[in-house]
Amino acid sequence: MTVRIRSLLTSGPIMVSLNSGRTVRLSPGRWSAELRDAELADNAKVDRLSRRGDIEVERSDEESGASAAREDSAAQEAPAAQDDTGASKGPRTRKRTDSTG
Repeated sequence: MTVRIRSLLTSGPIMVSLNSGRTVRLSPGRWSAELRDAELADNAKVDRLSRRGDIEVERSDEESGASAAREDSAAQEAPAAQDDTGASKGPRTRKRTDSTG
């Protein structure tokens, strides 16, 4: 089984540490390459980023030979997903407000 990660942030890259020790750098709104599911299994940082809404994890049970069909379906779903995420949650940024004034 393979997985992909997408950054839901609107500004700045996000770094995701994998179980193998490698790190994936994701630009805002971009998907990672396909990864083995073992890279994310029981990964506390990935779980925390997902709960906060900073990343989305897509799991796939398909064989690697069916990647073209998956890309076609993702292309059809992408516009609806972008409209939905922007309307329901609003943009995510890393900027912090300074309350000291």
